[in-house]
Amino acid sequence: MKRLWHDFQAHKRAAALFLMYWLTTLAVVLVTWSHGIPGRIVILLLTTPLIAGALVGWWRASTPERTVRSRDRIMGGMLAGGLIAGITWLVMKGGVVDEAIGWMRGEGSRWGEMLVLWIASGVLGAFLGLIGAVLAIIVSAQPESDR
Repeated sequence: MKRLWHDFQAHKRAAALFLMYWLTTLAVVLVTWSHGIPGRIVILLLTTPLIAGALVGWWRASTPERTVRSRDRIMGGMLAGGLIAGITWLVMKGGVVDEAIGWMRGEGSRWGEMLVLWIASGVLGAFLGLIGAVLAIIVSAQPESDR
């Protein structure tokens, strides 16, 4: 977590752009909500952990001053992807917080279902973060002349 926070601090502009993208996806979920999330919006939500993993994998690239193992880049991408997916499921419309507010209003609860979906989204996010980090490693390994 400490290294991930350092990555965000070192790349503030890219992190701010990613934050705006993530907030926009949450706004799109809110606007398009109709007794659930449309399929095309679910695909949009799946891009956030993929992008987060790719960013962290790219940010942790080796520099002349220090070498970074691929394992560090992949684990960082998985952490970023899992965190962003878990936080998304926590705060989005129809997510854990929305369910808690509904429960306080007396609308019933689906806590078991919410917990399972929250964990599943974190695992899926970590997997997508892994894919993003691996893609960043592949792209950064290519010589400049091949790009």
